[in-house]
Amino acid sequence: MTPTAWDLHFHTRWSDGRATAAETVQRARDLDIGVAVTDHNVIDGALEAWRLAGDEAPRRVLPGIEITTAERVHLLVYFRRPEALYDFYSRAVGPWRPRGATATTALPRPAAHLLEDLRRYDHVTAAAHPYAAAKNGWLSARARFAHLADLLGDLDAVEVLNGEELDGGNARAADLAEATSHGRTAGSDGHTLAELGNVVLRTRPGDDLFETIRAGAGGLDDARPPGAWRLAAAHAAKVPYFATRPFRFAYRYALRVEELTLERPGEAP
Repeated sequence: MTPTAWDLHFHTRWSDGRATAAETVQRARDLDIGVAVTDHNVIDGALEAWRLAGDEAPRRVLPGIEITTAERVHLLVYFRRPEALYDFYSRAVGPWRPRGATATTALPRPAAHLLEDLRRYDHVTAAAHPYAAAKNGWLSARARFAHLADLLGDLDAVEVLNGEELDGGNARAADLAEATSHGRTAGSDGHTLAELGNVVLRTRPGDDLFETIRAGAGGLDDARPPGAWRLAAAHAAKVPYFATRPFRFAYRYALRVEELTLERPGEAP
């Protein structure tokens, strides 16, 4: 039976999470939920999770990716099948991803280019944590990139409930989705197994997940611990990842170094 609850934002060890793909799939089974593996700028975790889920993959794993665009905003993209995710990644992401890139590396492609590439696929795109300034939300960057507000119309949905976002940011995201008639997604943005399933989007039995998202339907379940405790736990989960790269991250953030050019050579701006 297809799960009626989906955590649509989760990270594995392939980016900055702590859980393996195998652990992620097993935990989703234990909770009887579906999970979208959305690692940063990589798809290995999503593809591995699909393979490990076996025959139940279509109803247990949603292939996805969280892309950091050239504007440094985060875009969540979901596909029905891993083949489509792989094809999109091979065409539009992988060739631009530099060797040695980390979970915070921006892809040198503007959001508009990525959205144009996505038109050929059956997919759902969502603005991740749109008002989270510390996490490069879609609308938190408007002051520097005014065109992002115009591009909002090219998205299918807004992430209205993010497990690592403050309540005020989630409330603003929900208001945005309603005001602009966008669909909505919800996810833990988890980096540990303990976070998986804390935030889910619920669908009705038999309903298509993509259509539920696009219609802004479905229920929102929030089982997170209160306030500052959940934020402290969520960010502590990332420490092992960032601790292995202290000088690289300190250099980039302290000096605001732009390590990549905006377009790949030969691509029109």
